[in-house]
Amino acid sequence: MKDFEIKDLKFSKKPISIPVDYRPMYKIAQIVMILSTTCIGNKSSLLKLHLLSWALKDDKNKDEVLELIKNNYDTDIAVWGIEPALNRALLFCVSENICIIENGKYLLTKKGEEFFKLIVTAEIFKEEFEFLKFVGKKKITDNRIESISNKWSLFNVKN
Repeated sequence: MKDFEIKDLKFSKKPISIPVDYRPMYKIAQIVMILSTTCIGNKSSLLKLHLLSWALKDDKNKDEVLELIKNNYDTDIAVWGIEPALNRALLFCVSENICIIENGKYLLTKKGEEFFKLIVTAEIFKEEFEFLKFVGKKKITDNRIESISNKWSLFNVKN
């Protein structure tokens, strides 16, 4: 574990505090947890990463995803958030070789797996892990997410 290093990321202190959802290291850890805990072969589409990141934002979002699973995907789900912060964190992950892009999907590397072990060892993100473990690797597949997103229309969007 001593070999685990992130070399090129540098952060500078800002005069105001940044909410945790927008902190790059939090999002990077979240990506690693999602890939490790809910993705077959530790590989995921961008849309699945956004769905699960959105679900982890608050209990209401988690409940919507859990209802979707419990109702065997017969329940409609509103459009979930697509976050620029997640996209930036993915860029960091790729540039630091925490994950790679393979056939249009994000795949966790050995370095990412080592980072995941550090997260687990630190016993942090307990609530997030509980949710992600329930979702597991087979409940929300990329195909299911694609079919859900294909149902989206302007009529589902609320002000």
